[in-house]
Amino acid sequence: PVTIGCNGDGGALFTDDENLAKIMREIRSHGQDRHYHHPRIGINGRLDTIQAAVLLAKMEIFPAEIDARQRIASQYNSLLLNKIDTPFVEKYNKSIYAQYTLLTNDRELLAKKLNEGGIPTAIHYPIPLNLQPAFKQINKPEGSHPIAENIARRVISLPMSPYLTDAIQSKIVEKIMENL
Repeated sequence: PVTIGCNGDGGALFTDDENLAKIMREIRSHGQDRHYHHPRIGINGRLDTIQAAVLLAKMEIFPAEIDARQRIASQYNSLLLNKIDTPFVEKYNKSIYAQYTLLTNDRELLAKKLNEGGIPTAIHYPIPLNLQPAFKQINKPEGSHPIAENIARRVISLPMSPYLTDAIQSKIVEKIMENL
């Protein structure tokens, strides 16, 4: 599937898998497969008209934005190659790079140095699912998913936008290199 967001809580999902499309529609509508019948837990995922208008406008430029994000991610990968752990995408997959996330052993220091240099960072998904309160009942305490837990402690996301210029990207990479 491919996602595209709009302002607010709206967004769109695209897939050519009919079963997945059915599941996504059910989740969007409180988990219903028909009126008052809920085979799964879902959400109220309807768009209001303003969000729909933003989404329709973004649909026109979405393919170009994906291409730009791919180019920018490729540049990040080339510039940071063998310096820090960059995102890995299997050859048969394609990422739209909603975030460009690195793995580092000293995330706090790197974030501090980048932020001091005027470069914003973000930590996406710092707590793995097995440690989220909603999943306490699965009884998978800290240490039960060591890879996920390790990655959650090391992730840091860099600025990523289809409009990120080469000059800004070079500044970001330069600041990372200074602090490795």
